[in-house]
Amino acid sequence: MPLMDGWQVLNEIRKTHDTPIMMLTALDTDVDKIHALRNGADDYIVKPFNPAEVSARVNVILRRIQFHSADKNTSVYSTKNIYINIENHQVKIKISGEDIGDKLTSTEFKILTHLIRYPKRVFTRQELLEHCLPENDANERTVDSHISKLRKKFWQAGLLNVPESIRGFGYRLGD
Repeated sequence: MPLMDGWQVLNEIRKTHDTPIMMLTALDTDVDKIHALRNGADDYIVKPFNPAEVSARVNVILRRIQFHSADKNTSVYSTKNIYINIENHQVKIKISGEDIGDKLTSTEFKILTHLIRYPKRVFTRQELLEHCLPENDANERTVDSHISKLRKKFWQAGLLNVPESIRGFGYRLGD
């Protein structure tokens, strides 16, 4: 690959996405296989390979994704510091036990629920704008304003630096 090698591609994808990755490569040492699997590859196949085996392995990954995607339809999410029940509009800060759900605007709640579904993923302002304010004429700075207000409410409940800023990219919920 001219611009990046497979290891760099793997690292870049894993920084922001949970997309399944199957590596097809000529690198056949155990060190390479272990390195790939430890750094986020879902499977590692060495050339030459049997197309039927690759197909079977792809099907296994797809089955696993379908099983886990059912979990994404849940209405309850939890991280180390936050518990959210979407149906009840409950946002509980675990440190203080305070429920701040009734203090959040609908937009703040949308942003928070979007972030908690993928707590380690970094979302750009544009992505948050598209997912949480799709019908609005807002710009990216509007997202900054909502994040700032959300942080203030978390801070008042005893939780600092949530959501987390990733300089030059966007925001994530973190742990």
